[in-house]
Amino acid sequence: MKLFYYKDKERPICYYNTDKQVEIPETFKLKPFRGMWVSNVANIDLPILEDEQSYKEKINRMLEVAKSFNINAILFQVRTTNDAFYESKLNPYSRYLTGQEGKKPLFDVLKYVIDEAKKYNIEIHAWANPYRVSLNGIIKQEDYIKTCDPLNFAIKHNEFVILNKEGQMILNPAKEEVRQHIIDSMIEIVRNYEVAGIHFDDYFYPYQGLDESCNDLKDYEQREDKKMSLGDFRRHQVDLVIKGVHDALKKENPKIRFGVSPFGIWRNNTNDAHGSNNGPGATESYENQYANSYKWVKEGYCDYIVPQLYWEFGHKIAPFADLCDWWQNLCKDSNVDLYIGHGAYRLGQEGEYENPLEITNQVTYANQYDTVKGNVFFTYKTFIDEDKNRLGMCELKKLFGGK
Repeated sequence: MKLFYYKDKERPICYYNTDKQVEIPETFKLKPFRGMWVSNVANIDLPILEDEQSYKEKINRMLEVAKSFNINAILFQVRTTNDAFYESKLNPYSRYLTGQEGKKPLFDVLKYVIDEAKKYNIEIHAWANPYRVSLNGIIKQEDYIKTCDPLNFAIKHNEFVILNKEGQMILNPAKEEVRQHIIDSMIEIVRNYEVAGIHFDDYFYPYQGLDESCNDLKDYEQREDKKMSLGDFRRHQVDLVIKGVHDALKKENPKIRFGVSPFGIWRNNTNDAHGSNNGPGATESYENQYANSYKWVKEGYCDYIVPQLYWEFGHKIAPFADLCDWWQNLCKDSNVDLYIGHGAYRLGQEGEYENPLEITNQVTYANQYDTVKGNVFFTYKTFIDEDKNRLGMCELKKLFGGK
């Protein structure tokens, strides 16, 4: 099926900067990994735990919904802002779990999720944000600290906290102690819980850039290799965490899988011959978050990668097809499994996502490639909404053979 713009049926959707029209395969290939993110930060997908029974019912419903869509993996967020949705000696219970950081919940939520998921043959991956301390900079640092528990690593080691340009607090990626805390936190999870994997999202160095005074420049000045640029220095810090977590997990339990979900554009081909075919004005994770996902795949720093390809086929500078093709070419001869991250939450938004078939077209297009091993959808809330997302999600359920 040749693709046309939803509101202009005579206008073909072509690959970026070409006159070659995008085609959706007539046949659909169901892939072995079918996942959804469950986002707990700011209680996007689950509320604060106030009543044990009602919270368990919401978890059970989440699993029922997943099963009804033929979803077999859940990336469950367990570390949102330097905290924990599980019992930990290293990190305090999350404010998004109990309403107050450090307050003990009524039951072990992660254990319950894992135990119940087994009944549905759904695997659970513990999704963690490695660096974020505060959600944003709306609350000033000195005021936010007052809301934190003493167990919080950022409270115990305020010297390792830096800020983005909007005042958001993050752990300094350039500190060895920070890297070790992240690694130790992941090992603690896999020692105590039967998770199938550990999963990182796209937040490394902040999208907004670092504060002019509270940043990592002193660490950069003290670098051993004086020829190293600031960008290379920062990418190296993130590389150390990614490889460090991967290696530590393999040493602890080789069966545990480590996955990362980076921003969907590594570099543009106008800046790097290895980059993707998209507009030069698009953000690049290589330069913005200092996330060298190309290297992670080439050198096997992770077991699977889930690029966030949240743009539509008809996007002006970041079209889905071009980016999907780039990622499958990157992963084709690697040992890293490729799962495509889809922005299902965008269904119903003005533009191409008004088309109820936008997500199913993306999935059908991506899954024509043998290199693509699965699909992951952001976020669980989208699966149960009854508004603008509903038609598109119904199409996805049919495509996946759900009930």
